[in-house]
Amino acid sequence: MDGAKAASLAFRIVALALSVAAAVVMGTANQLMVDSGRSRGVVSYNYKHYSALVYFVAGSAISVVCGALALFLFVYRGGGSLTVSLLDTAVQAILFSASGAALAARDCFTGGTDALRGRTGTAAAIGVCAAAAVSVAALTRDRHRNW
Repeated sequence: MDGAKAASLAFRIVALALSVAAAVVMGTANQLMVDSGRSRGVVSYNYKHYSALVYFVAGSAISVVCGALALFLFVYRGGGSLTVSLLDTAVQAILFSASGAALAARDCFTGGTDALRGRTGTAAAIGVCAAAAVSVAALTRDRHRNW
């Protein structure tokens, strides 16, 4: 394996790990709040209360599956196939759009959800880093064709 393919493989593994981390960080985000207005007592808020965050978790999970499939095909088929390129593109699109949705939803939280807002920002940043790692993996894989 030459240096470009080895670098691409390393970035694919990093992207896969970051995608899993983003889904776990957002999926485990939780905050307890006292809801005095409706006399329900203590209410637990998590990502399921916001459709953009549900999209983020689902999108991260889908990107993990697509990224793992692209990694498998990259290793066992030698890299530059059309299927790997399509999977790379899908992973990037899903991660960037899901991270954008999470960041947009972050500003919509009501007062008192600071912990959830912080976890959302962290998860979105991890998702963007995962998408960037996929981009670099795709560029290093095609190094001989692009430069």
